[in-house]
Amino acid sequence: MNEKRRALCAHLAGLPLLSLAGAGALPWRSAQAAPGYPDKPVSVVVPFAPGGNTDIVARMIGTGLAKRLDANIVVENKAGAGGNIGAATVARAKPDGYTVLYSTASTYAINPHIYANLPFDPVKAFEPLAVTIQVPVVLVVSASSGIKSLKELMAHVKANPDKASYGSNGNGTSSHIACHVLAQKMGVPNLLHVPYKQGPQVLTDLTGGQLTFAFDAWSVLGPQVKAGRLVALAVSGTERLKAAPEIPTVAEVLETDYDIVTWNAFCLPSGVPPEIVAKLREAVQGTMEDPAIRSRLENEGVPPYAPMSQAELDAFFKREYEKWGALVKLVGATGIA
Repeated sequence: MNEKRRALCAHLAGLPLLSLAGAGALPWRSAQAAPGYPDKPVSVVVPFAPGGNTDIVARMIGTGLAKRLDANIVVENKAGAGGNIGAATVARAKPDGYTVLYSTASTYAINPHIYANLPFDPVKAFEPLAVTIQVPVVLVVSASSGIKSLKELMAHVKANPDKASYGSNGNGTSSHIACHVLAQKMGVPNLLHVPYKQGPQVLTDLTGGQLTFAFDAWSVLGPQVKAGRLVALAVSGTERLKAAPEIPTVAEVLETDYDIVTWNAFCLPSGVPPEIVAKLREAVQGTMEDPAIRSRLENEGVPPYAPMSQAELDAFFKREYEKWGALVKLVGATGIA
């Protein structure tokens, strides 16, 4: 991780810089711990590399969890296979409340439709704990491209369909789906897709002119846009970001339906005792209702969800599973070994 990204993580999470090689313990614990659960550190597994949007938000929420649970929170990055490696680790973990998964819609609703041999069943392996944030993504181009609006991008790719391309974090990922659907809406469905492994290379190549456009979360793109290296053209959700209200939505510019928004959630391995589930959910919801946390999340372009009951959580996961399954089928990204 470069120094700029390390500094960004520290600033967003409001924490001292941590060693991100493997696990990073968040150093809070009160002098008098409550009896019973938890009486040892709680591991929060993030199945992606350090410094990304999911990792940043996990560490931010971790501050509140540590205080409310009166326990150490250890954020562990277990990246690989589109999040499947870390998710499988949690699926196999002892269901005692000491191993929690914090991941994206990819783990629960997208990957099951992509991978032919997924090492876990997301419906049976996990119990939803809380959906925390929405993750709309922002469409960007290189500042050197001269493109200043989505309408200009559309004109450019229509005039140069054989030269235009977009980058994503991999086949079937939410960024691939966002770009593919946008290309269809712009009337150029066969644009070249360049998939990358998750990491900064997409933005590096976009800035360098090897790609025409890409999508990513505002928490990742904001510093690049403010520094003048990238130009933000549109937001993938149905509403503008409070963090950057000057950026229009794709739907309003193209006057069409377009709503590609993912989300982050906490899940537990199935079988955790109900009283522990209730205590963890209360801690997460209390953290998400903290005005300071909510303000920071809004400022990073990832607005928080309202608390959900268990029935609402179950309905949400079912609905999202079906929605993203249809989108994966649309882009044809299935059967990955």
